[in-house]
Parts: sequence; structure tokens; C-alpha cells
Amino acid sequence: MDMDDDDGMGGGGQMESSGDQTQPMNGSGGRQRRFFMSRVTTATGYVAIGLLGLTLLIGPANLLLRRRNPISSYLTRDVGTWAAIFSVVHMIFGLQLHGGGQISAMLNYFVSRDGMPLTNSFRLGNWTGLAALVIVVMLLALSNDATLRELKARTWKDLQRLNYTLFALVTLHVFFYGALLRMTSPYTLLGVLTVIAVVVGQVVGVWLWRRRHARTAARQREGQKTLGPSHRAL
Repeated sequence: MDMDDDDGMGGGGQMESSGDQTQPMNGSGGRQRRFFMSRVTTATGYVAIGLLGLTLLIGPANLLLRRRNPISSYLTRDVGTWAAIFSVVHMIFGLQLHGGGQISAMLNYFVSRDGMPLTNSFRLGNWTGLAALVIVVMLLALSNDATLRELKARTWKDLQRLNYTLFALVTLHVFFYGALLRMTSPYTLLGVLTVIAVVVGQVVGVWLWRRRHARTAARQREGQKTLGPSHRAL
């Protein structure tokens, strides 16, 4: 989810407004500002990944600890809310870093001058990031008691399962930005560990869920067998 300082987007030729003058961002002050924005963009992106991964580990943890898994939990909502907040901050700083807040520069993230969608690795990272942002904002808007009551539990839960799609898009977003090319970066290690933890957690969670339901079904069948002779006698 990070963008290199020398990736060619908004590089040395970008201009920055300062009062009545326009200064190139390749000056000392511009470089410091760019470095700060780059670090904030990277940090907020990976914090969002970690929090998003945590929302997908709460359910399996409840199964592992033999706790009830409610339709909605305030813990998952709170963690998801912070994941959405960091995602939005990540997007804002990323656009400022490489687009300077200009609409035309922002559009260059996604389409060429003739209006055709751009599909190289960097732009695919932008497209997957945009799709992820749309989903995370939608999930944030749904994460409240009023919406749960309005949509009813089944529909609300089905929509919340878009969280899995969101995590897949975020993973692709990181991949297209070349995170795997920087394996020594602590941010990349955090992202890789988060993906591994989520995949393992979901596999374990599915296994525990199936085992629990298989035991419940077996007890129900056993109960029916026990009641069977009595019902026939009646």
C-alpha cells in the first residue's frame, strides 16, 4: 500500500503552492514534506491492513476458545471502524503525495489522457485500492445497530461478509505495489504475517465450525433415535 519516493508519480517536477508562489517539491522543504507524507501513507496503510486482519481473526478466536460467535460484536465493529479510518487517511495522504490534491493528477492514477483505463502494475494497485476503499466505507456505514435492525440479521451478515473480498483486494493492492520486492521492510513483513495469520485463522475457523456443527447434528440424530421407540409405541 506504499509508494516509493522514486516511482515516477509526482516526482521532482511536481509543484507545490505556497502563498502566492509556486515552489517545486524537489527543494529541501519539499523533500522533507514528501518524506513525511510518504512515511504517513505507508504507516497508515499497513496499520489498516493489520486492523482489517484482526477483524477476520476474532471469529476463529471465539471458536477456538469455545465462545459464542454473535451476528455482530462491538469489538469487531470498533476494530473495523479504526481500520476504515486508517484506510481513508492512507488514501488522503497518498493522493496528496502523488497528486498534489489536483483532480487531473488524481485521474492519472486510473486513466490515460484519452480516457482508457490504465492496467500496468502501479495502476492495478490503484484500482484495487479504490475498490477496497469503496467497500470499507460501505461496511463502515453499515456497522451500526440501526442498519442491523433495518436490514435484519441475515441480509446484514451477508453484506458484512464483503470483508473477505475487502481483504483480498487489499492483499492485491499491496502485491501490485511491489511489496514483495522489499521483503526486508518491517511494513512488508507485517503485511505478509497478517495475510498468513488470516489464511491460517480462517482455515482453522472453518474446521472448528464444521466440527461443532457435525457434533450438534450427531446429538440431534442420537436424540431422535432415543425418542423413536417411544413415538412408535404411542
